[in-house]
Amino acid sequence: MNPNGYERFRTQSAPLRKRHAAKRGARIEIRRCQPLLGTFVEIAVTGTSAEKLERALAAAFASVEQAHRLMSFYDPASDISRINRQAFRHRVVVHPWTGRVLKAAQRFARQSSGLFDPTAARPGHGNWADIVLEKNCAVRLRRRVTIDLGGIAKGFAVDCAVAALRKRNVRSGIVNAGGDLRVFGAAPRTVHVRNPRSPGEFSARVRVRNLAIASSATCFAPDALFDGRTRRHVGRLLSVTIAARDCMTADALAKIVFALREKAAPVLRRYRAHALILDRTGLPCWVFKTHAG
Repeated sequence: MNPNGYERFRTQSAPLRKRHAAKRGARIEIRRCQPLLGTFVEIAVTGTSAEKLERALAAAFASVEQAHRLMSFYDPASDISRINRQAFRHRVVVHPWTGRVLKAAQRFARQSSGLFDPTAARPGHGNWADIVLEKNCAVRLRRRVTIDLGGIAKGFAVDCAVAALRKRNVRSGIVNAGGDLRVFGAAPRTVHVRNPRSPGEFSARVRVRNLAIASSATCFAPDALFDGRTRRHVGRLLSVTIAARDCMTADALAKIVFALREKAAPVLRRYRAHALILDRTGLPCWVFKTHAG
């Protein structure tokens, strides 16, 4: 769950009628930020009760922490580390969240013909298909492969935070984990897509409502993206930004589109997702739009 080293978006909320009104029942916005997932996670929520909003924020950050503990590649006690150590020899029972993300990772691998691959192995020495998901959240490995959910787990953590907020009756807000973000509620937000070559400048500005956005770029991490079929690094573009219904989907699709470019249109259409591709000049070179939004 390592970020690309910079925050790719800046968000701006729609104007609230009274942000700091003293009247009882007036809508307020509360923002909190914590260092999590190898980046900074910022959550902004709106409502009428500061006390209820603070409790919801605490639950949202706790869900992000739990997702990180379960799926961290570097924590020896995480589900992923236990799978990598033990699942080739015997079944390993994992948390339902981990099982859900593994299942999604396999689905994206299958739909991209193996380009998206949550395993690290040389060609011919195992891949995503060697992960066997069984009943009751049990996992085993057919071959000794190493699983790394860094290409999808951060988006899932954002979705978990949104779910925690909604469960506590927060109707509007945004969760931003170093650029992987999700907006929910009736009020739209303006999202500025930064130019990775010049983070102080913006390449695009979009208004989003009930959507998630994630991107992949190679400026700050040139070896971070690779084609799971060949295990070769891909770096022909500057960045890819995806808008989708949930952040886990946007996170995974960003990696797929980065390698496939326009050829990823069928996968994007399947998920009713948008894609914005920036070429090496920092200018949009291709935009794919569906009916999402």
